Amino acid sequence: MSATATAQDTMVSLVGSLADNKAALGRAYADWAVSAPTLESAVAAAAMAQDELGHARSTYPVLKALGVEDAEVDAGRRLALLDGGLEDWTALIAANALVDGVLTTFVASCVDSSVEPMAARARKILQEEGSHRVHAEAWVKRLARGDDAARARLVACLQEAWGHAGRWPGPADDPGFAAVVAAGMVRGAPSEQRERVQRWLTDLLAAEGLAVELPEPTDWSGWDPISRRWTP
Repeated sequence: MSATATAQDTMVSLVGSLADNKAALGRAYADWAVSAPTLESAVAAAAMAQDELGHARSTYPVLKALGVEDAEVDAGRRLALLDGGLEDWTALIAANALVDGVLTTFVASCVDSSVEPMAARARKILQEEGSHRVHAEAWVKRLARGDDAARARLVACLQEAWGHAGRWPGPADDPGFAAVVAAGMVRGAPSEQRERVQRWLTDLLAAEGLAVELPEPTDWSGWDPISRRWTP
């Protein structure tokens, strides 16, 4: 397979999975729009749901620019973490911080993409994702200031979310991702993108006196490079 074909195929998997995960994340936020712990957080969940579903809808057409004539919508390329909804508010906040965080870091790496439709959408998406990060930071701090049970639940949810979201960009030495970087479609290797999210969250928690390990993934046996989905 030529380097160009490798880049094209990998970018198709990245964009398709990005859109499917945006749609799944939107539904997960919507599920909590009427049962969040406060009225303010319920309104925020509804707003984030609307954003994510809009991002998904606007991202699917990028697949056509990548040569996919009949792009499947919501084709199951989502993280396994999002298959059945999120069981409690802490799990949602972990997904807000890490799933949304990893996807947004990837989107940021596309603002100067040689795939112009993706670059245009990336710039628009980032304008709306700032409020999602503010929401995640506020709630991570709030939960980290809770009792021992709340803190332990937060750490457990973050580690579970990282197991899935941290693998989404793929292995550090993935030749397909190296090809999209070389082609100017994306900026920054998978490990670099993971490191940005790791540093942000661990620093945020450290300021609250809480440590959480978000290691570089080493077991890739359950990872599918087409759906970018990891099955433990």
